[in-house]
Amino acid sequence: MKIVEALLQHHEEIRDLFEQTKNNSRNFDKLKKNLDVHHRMEEKYLLDISKKKEDLKDESLESIEEHYAIVMLVEDLENFPKNDERWKVKLKVLKELIDHHFEEEEEELFPKATKDFPDEKLEQLGEDYQKSKEEQLAVL
Repeated sequence: MKIVEALLQHHEEIRDLFEQTKNNSRNFDKLKKNLDVHHRMEEKYLLDISKKKEDLKDESLESIEEHYAIVMLVEDLENFPKNDERWKVKLKVLKELIDHHFEEEEEELFPKATKDFPDEKLEQLGEDYQKSKEEQLAVL
């Protein structure tokens, strides 16, 4: 599986986790863990490599900065009382930022990365991403 396909698959898993968390705040820890793993692994297996290519640099750096903003919102949610009515509002704002982030990657960065890297490289990065993701999420 190519890196872009692996990331798209994880995007869908995270979208599903948002729905589960919206209906039951006890799922937040699983969502948080998936976001953390996703961002670290995406940076390692795609963004750090892509930012070295002139035509991918801006999108890659923007994605990294969006990860930082997402981490700040996740930390806020983690430390906010789940029984407070604002918790679900904060979760909604986080989901909106994630949706924006995923859409930009899916429409701009991923198509360019697919064209810029050889298929063999995309396959290897995808395999490495999947393996790392599975290992890190197994400790959930």
